[in-house]
Amino acid sequence: IEMIGKESKFGKNAAFITGYERSDFGEILQKNLAGTDFKFHPDPYPTQNLFYRSDNATLAALGVPAHTISTDQIDTDKYYHTVNDEFETLKVANILATIKAIALSARSIVAGTDTPKRIPKLSGRP
Repeated sequence: IEMIGKESKFGKNAAFITGYERSDFGEILQKNLAGTDFKFHPDPYPTQNLFYRSDNATLAALGVPAHTISTDQIDTDKYYHTVNDEFETLKVANILATIKAIALSARSIVAGTDTPKRIPKLSGRP
């Protein structure tokens, strides 16, 4: 979970998942959100290569479905990766809605009834 303090480019009650197309993780989460207003979307910034630029990159390179969930509009957020990104620039309601959706959507993974598929390893990795 990274940068969820601002509304996503998909609007309220929405977040994106890096590497969405690399496993069925996003599909599992979305299935568990049936009947709610929240929606997970594929990463809208594919040229940024966010899937391999975050803390999850080492695990992802090994084939672990280590996705990141975010809402930040990195193409327009004037505070993105700056020292001026303070609490006052965040929307607490967005943080709460996203965390609640993640908790609800992870139910079947936590219960062990769903397991996200592994992703392809990066070439040249063990």
